[in-house]
Amino acid sequence: MKSLPLTSSIVGGVLVVGVAGWMIWQLQEPDSTGLAREPVVVVGQKTRASLLEAIDKYLETADPKREKPQVLAALKPELKPRMFCHENLVEVRQKSESQQLVGIAASCEEYARIGQKLLASSQYKNLSLLTVEPTGETYRVVDIQEALEGDLVRSSVREMFSAEGAPRALELSDSGFSALSEENRVEGRKVFGLPPNAEIQLYQPS
Repeated sequence: MKSLPLTSSIVGGVLVVGVAGWMIWQLQEPDSTGLAREPVVVVGQKTRASLLEAIDKYLETADPKREKPQVLAALKPELKPRMFCHENLVEVRQKSESQQLVGIAASCEEYARIGQKLLASSQYKNLSLLTVEPTGETYRVVDIQEALEGDLVRSSVREMFSAEGAPRALELSDSGFSALSEENRVEGRKVFGLPPNAEIQLYQPS
């Protein structure tokens, strides 16, 4: 039998190793494809702004059912604290004739003013799926589903979002929350009449 040249053998071996490595990587890489089947809706800028405005108001309002306590509001109401939220839109899907599903990445922080400092307390960051319905020219949130935490976040996100939406949601959860938090800090300082570089102090209950 005629033997292959040494260079051909090396190249062939490298290709085999490369293909095997790619297959192993594919098996190890967790699937991020979303499983939700409702049709994705393309929304214009005006609708997008209206949806996020309604969601923003909903998230910034204390709701005992959501188990998102606002510590300053409960313990220091005299400071007139506020919850500030900013969101990134992941996708919009049509749930029924009258309702839509809006997937977001959201970051919320509770702030108050104390002297020349911004006092920070309750905060949370999460991926959420909200059911909304139109009320005239605005929208109303009627339900919210939030992604599970820890090792279960990927599986819950896959259930909540579409095939294309889930990878985007996971990407935002890795890199987008810090930018949203910075927007909250900027707005908090502005609303409480503080300079842009005002110090932020973490509230420590006595």
